[in-house]
Amino acid sequence: MLETLEVKTQTGSYPIIIQEGLLVNDNSPVPQKPANVGRWVVITDENLANLYPEVIENLVTSKKDIIILPPGEETKTLGQVEEVLEILADLKLNRWDGLMAFGGGVVGDFTGFCASIYMRGIAWIQIPTTLLAQVDSSVGGKTGVNLKSGKNLAGTFYPPQAVWIDPLLLNTLPDREFWGGCSEVVKYALIQGDGFHRWLVEHWEAVVAKEPETIGQLIGKCIACKRDIVVKDEKEAGLRKILNLGHTAGHAIEKLTDYRVTHGAALRQGMLFELELAFKMELIDESQYRQLANLVHMIPVIEEIPGFSLEDMVLAMALDKKNRKNNISFLLPHQSGSIEEVGLTGEELLRIMKKC
Repeated sequence: MLETLEVKTQTGSYPIIIQEGLLVNDNSPVPQKPANVGRWVVITDENLANLYPEVIENLVTSKKDIIILPPGEETKTLGQVEEVLEILADLKLNRWDGLMAFGGGVVGDFTGFCASIYMRGIAWIQIPTTLLAQVDSSVGGKTGVNLKSGKNLAGTFYPPQAVWIDPLLLNTLPDREFWGGCSEVVKYALIQGDGFHRWLVEHWEAVVAKEPETIGQLIGKCIACKRDIVVKDEKEAGLRKILNLGHTAGHAIEKLTDYRVTHGAALRQGMLFELELAFKMELIDESQYRQLANLVHMIPVIEEIPGFSLEDMVLAMALDKKNRKNNISFLLPHQSGSIEEVGLTGEELLRIMKKC
């Protein structure tokens, strides 16, 4: 199965290629790289460097053009960015060269941020290796690293020149990373409504079994949804905010656990928190609440998340970058089927969530 989607935004256009075996099959040539870029440097992490050494080496002309990072969210720091930029300068990379991100959301966010600021911006390509990155974070041009105060508080909007997606890369994905990606999939089902919701329920067994054709269709459906949103609102001035459903609470959980919990597990819990909030605000009725919550509950709990007081959650959410003035921003489902932004003060949130 080969599927190519085009993303056209104000800052440029780029193709998203989805093909089983695009990179990991011996007989598959590396996809055509942008002709205007001279030399490529790959940024990946230690786990992937051990799993796919030949695939990574085929992307570059010399092994010295491979930068290997420690795995995990802890890598997304300004200190690590400075180290990598110094390496790029030592390699004498210039503004007509480019970077490739071979990894999940962390590697993609990090590499895109480096590309956006090195020599005021060089080319880059996304090669997502996790389900979460393949269905969500590799598309849309968001880059960033974390600060002590919160997640992705330093970042840019900087689209890649291309996104190459090979579903076969998911074969080596640990279960907790696969289920974490399913959290983003369910988010898209909540956003798109009955059509995708129904398709996902009907195909869930095939998704759990990682049936290649179904996974390919799943990735295409999620990316098409995000593409259609991003082309209308590239820099999250309005419509694109709906992609943050579940993320206000989810990011707070990540922060409160010092990022020991994966993004996907935190998002699963965050969606349940925000669905309960929508129900208690009477934005959705009990039937809708149960239907949407049941969709989230299809994702198994495979990570223990410590219990936090509601007050601690509110304090963590108060630092979310979507907030305006003293209001915490939530993207919540509405009875009409739409997703709407709601701003609440900490006091209002505490009062609503403490309702029986």
